[in-house]
Order: sequence, then C-alpha cells, then structure tokens
Amino acid sequence: MELLSFAQAPRSRDPVRAHVQRLIEVVGTARFEGEFVKALGETTRSEHVTAYAFHPDRPPRLLFAASEGPRQPAKMRAVKYLAQYWKQDPAGLFEDAGESDAMALRTLPQDIDDSLYRHDCYTSLRITDRFTLMQRNGEQTYRVNLYRSGKAGRFAQSDIDHIMGSADLLVGLLVKHAATSVSVGQSFAPQAFEDRLRLVEPNMPTREAQVCAAIMSGMTSEAIALHLGISVNTVLTYRKRAYGRLRISCQNELLRLILS
Repeated sequence: MELLSFAQAPRSRDPVRAHVQRLIEVVGTARFEGEFVKALGETTRSEHVTAYAFHPDRPPRLLFAASEGPRQPAKMRAVKYLAQYWKQDPAGLFEDAGESDAMALRTLPQDIDDSLYRHDCYTSLRITDRFTLMQRNGEQTYRVNLYRSGKAGRFAQSDIDHIMGSADLLVGLLVKHAATSVSVGQSFAPQAFEDRLRLVEPNMPTREAQVCAAIMSGMTSEAIALHLGISVNTVLTYRKRAYGRLRISCQNELLRLILS
C-alpha cells in the first residue's frame, strides 16, 4: 500500500481540470455521477468509481457507484461492500489515525488480508488496482474509490499525478453534490432494491418497501422523511413493520437478506 497527501499536490497542466466546468454545471443532479465517472475515465482510465460519506456517530452511506458498464450492478456491489466489508477496508485505519485531513491511499489485491473480502471485491471482479481519496469536511469524512481492472492494468504514475492534482476539486464537488442532491429530487430509492424486496416478500406494502429501499441506499430517517414527504415518526413506524415482516432487526440484516 502507498499513502499520500494531496493537500500540497501540484495543480498545473492537469487534464482532469478540463472537465471541472461541466461537473460544476451538473452538481446536485442525476447527471453528476455519470459525468464524474466519465471525467475520470477519460483522464485516468478509471473504470469504476464509488463514493461514500460517513460520520463518527452514524453508519456510512453510499453517495453513488458507477462504472463503464451498467450502473445498477455497480451499485449493488457497492452496497454489499458497505454492509459486509466496510470495517475491514484498510483505508479506515489511516482515516482513524488522523494524520491529515486530505489523504490518498493506493490498495492492491494482495494488500487485503481477508480472503473473502479480497475475492468478493477484487479478484472476482478482476480488479487490479484501487486509488482512494479521503477527506474530512467538518465532522463528515468523504471517501472516493477509483478502480482499474485486468483489462486496463494498474494506474500509471501519470494517472496518479492527474488524480492528485485535482483531488481537492473532485472531493469538493462531491461534498457539494452530497449536500444538494436531495433537494433537487435525485432518486435515492432505486427501483432495483424494491424489486429485490418483492422477491423476498411479495406482499410488502409500497411505503414499507420504499422505506427499506431508501435505507439500503444509505439514507437517514430524516432524509427518508424529506424524500417521501412524511414525518420521521412515520418512517420509523414503516421500518418497524417492514423489519417485523422480514424477521430482521437492523440495517445490516436487511442488506444481507436482499443482497444474498
């Protein structure tokens, strides 16, 4: 593994910055994640991108997951990682150490000790390289993972230089997107999650399914209430009913049930 700091990275002659104006124009909209992945794909040949936000007192949440291929499978894989492998990710060790508010970590498959984690998130997907940007913003921490597979090989040093040169802008745009996307109506409860719920429990009422789908997308109870136009207490009631119907007691059990 290789740990870097991007706080003082050079900013000149960086091709990623040529995409910044377009990213600014779509921040907070459903187009942002596609443009974000496109910008990094064109400049660093990243094939898959995931982004997360987390707070010391709350579970981490998935902001988006997208790739060159179909987006929904990418999101399903990211949700599974969040449910099963988040705490085993070596990136967390460096974030907890608190050496810097702006760090980058390169992780290769052989750096992952847990064989199941390594298989599910690296070797089975032919992932050969991951480059992670980590930045604190107040009490919230943001993590962006960029992946390369066997098809493209590992990141070249020029790719790393390009990412590091624009890391501050990329994470800054992500922070802005995360803060504004709910208010402009971006969908946080994918139909695919509801469809999977129906396979497990065909008779689940619509509102209960919507609440569960939003939970699987990483939304808080407050955000779900805003998204669905109901009170927080009503969200909690639907969650309790749904969990009882599914015979589970927590978010992790919900994720394992739906993604297994």
